[in-house]
Amino acid sequence: MRILLAAVFALFSSSLLAQTVYISDEYRVPLRKSPCSRCSILHRGIKSGTALNLIETNDDGWTHITTQGGLDGWMPSHYLQNTPTARDRITSMEAKLGIAEKKSNQLAEEVKVLKQTNTGLSAELQSTQATSNDVTSELKTIKKISSNAISINQQNKALLERNSMLQSEIDVLKAANEQLSNRERNTWFLYGVFAVIAGALLTIIIPRLRRRKNFSEWG
Repeated sequence: MRILLAAVFALFSSSLLAQTVYISDEYRVPLRKSPCSRCSILHRGIKSGTALNLIETNDDGWTHITTQGGLDGWMPSHYLQNTPTARDRITSMEAKLGIAEKKSNQLAEEVKVLKQTNTGLSAELQSTQATSNDVTSELKTIKKISSNAISINQQNKALLERNSMLQSEIDVLKAANEQLSNRERNTWFLYGVFAVIAGALLTIIIPRLRRRKNFSEWG
């Protein structure tokens, strides 16, 4: 039992300590002067993934190529393909992914800035709308005051015209009153003159009447 437990423990421990490794897909293909496996080698190993210029392909499974460095030779066709190697494509995709992630981060920052700007613009818009409402209210008040002022001005004009008419009537009444006063004074003056005259006449007549009476009594 102990041996079995020890074996299980050892197996479990080894599985925990084991490291995962991968076989590399990188290889090198020799470039030969002629299309045969025994022909002289121009280059001992062109690294997989290297871009080559295709010249021709024969029926024996060999392809005539030239390198970017100017070498001209043959290599087996089964080592060649029309697309880059998976490793190169992965590397290219990783590079593109890195660029895309960087662009995504930049766009995220731009979106963040735009959100902040939008928030600021929204606050400014609300402030502007509030100011517009205040101005509209003030304008309504001014229009109302102006309307009231026009009405008051019209009322003032009407009152001034009425006052002018009343003043004219007062002037007419004053003139009539003065005329009546003058007539009354003249009348009383005449009454006074008549009274004086009457008094003078009585002063003259009464003594004469008394004299006549006395004369009649003596006779």
